[in-house]
Amino acid sequence: MIILQSFLIALEMLQRNKLRAALTMLGVIIGVMSVTMIVMISTGFKAFISGQFASLGSDTIFVFFDPFTRMRRGQTLGATEGLTLDDIDFILARTDKIELASGMKEAGSQAVRSGDQELKGVAVRAVGRGHAEIERIELKEGRWFNDEDQRTMANVCVISEDVKARLFPSQSALGKLVQLPGITLEVVGVSAKPKASFGPDNPKTLVLPLSTAQKKWIGGKNLDLILMRAKPGAPVAEAVEEVWQILMAKSNNKPIYRVDSNESILKVFQQVIGVAGAILAAIAALSLLVGGIGIMNIMLVSVTERTREIGLRKAVGATKVALLTQFLVEAGTLSLVGGLIGMFIAWSLGNIVNLATVFYQWPNEDGLATPFPLLSAILAAAFSALIGMVFGLYPALNAAKLDPIVALRHE
Repeated sequence: MIILQSFLIALEMLQRNKLRAALTMLGVIIGVMSVTMIVMISTGFKAFISGQFASLGSDTIFVFFDPFTRMRRGQTLGATEGLTLDDIDFILARTDKIELASGMKEAGSQAVRSGDQELKGVAVRAVGRGHAEIERIELKEGRWFNDEDQRTMANVCVISEDVKARLFPSQSALGKLVQLPGITLEVVGVSAKPKASFGPDNPKTLVLPLSTAQKKWIGGKNLDLILMRAKPGAPVAEAVEEVWQILMAKSNNKPIYRVDSNESILKVFQQVIGVAGAILAAIAALSLLVGGIGIMNIMLVSVTERTREIGLRKAVGATKVALLTQFLVEAGTLSLVGGLIGMFIAWSLGNIVNLATVFYQWPNEDGLATPFPLLSAILAAAFSALIGMVFGLYPALNAAKLDPIVALRHE
């Protein structure tokens, strides 16, 4: 009953001194709002990145030739000059955890011509068998390369929607010829826009068979990258480790290769966002301490203003515990109300952020989801109430210790 009565008195005091209470709660409001908003935004980014990697496929594995990052000084490469198609055969012959594997060679940014139309800055790459399945590439029209195209080194290519729109704006691109410096290719397919991408992305792309590029155009046998997909049911981490061990055995334990996966990259992204969010939330929570100091100050003023009231309560039998409880509950209520207001503001701002990002289609057409972290918000509000009670303890003790006779004589 004492706590309930103290709570009702605290609400009455808030109504009497609205402006002073609002200014007192400002630090708590900003603190709870900031913490909640940071948690909402970091959670939204985590969900966005997880969705992007789900579109890309978390079972995709990458193999790079990277001799300069981890080799110790004085080590030599030996006969190894880079990744080749033989490395794919070597790996597949020694593991049962890989379903598909494909080599890729970047040809850089090129100018593509068709008739009197020219498009510069097209990202050209040559890929091997299984590339479309591993990368989950969707076609808007036409087809992808088949085994016959790779075997016969066919002069065919698949272009992106952007290239098609620039070179063939009002007609089908299928069957049309495009010229790169040194080779002419027939368009057999148009790829749809990728569902997800990270970092700078060039929407203007042209892809041709790896065999065609190596034998008829850029030459050489080295690959820039090998893409693999783990078999269904095979843990990606185990597949990565097995591929790494196979390559280490091939290179006589020289760390000249790097093996990674979308799954491990996703974990790194989530850890970075989680740590950054926690640090920012901790910094924002400092404003709760500032709010607590404000509450302590106003409660000290309140004790001074209500000295005669305290003396009267003591004179009619109020105990020290009752007075201590009253002022503690008042301080906690003041802080709790500020926390609830901060939560409401954060929820409102989260909805505004979501609507704004959907309108501007950033970071994609679905915008950035900002789910309200109910548990975190409740903990923040409870923490704010605790802050109020902790900082209100000193004023409450002062009120409980007042001599009733001295308090009644106070002007």
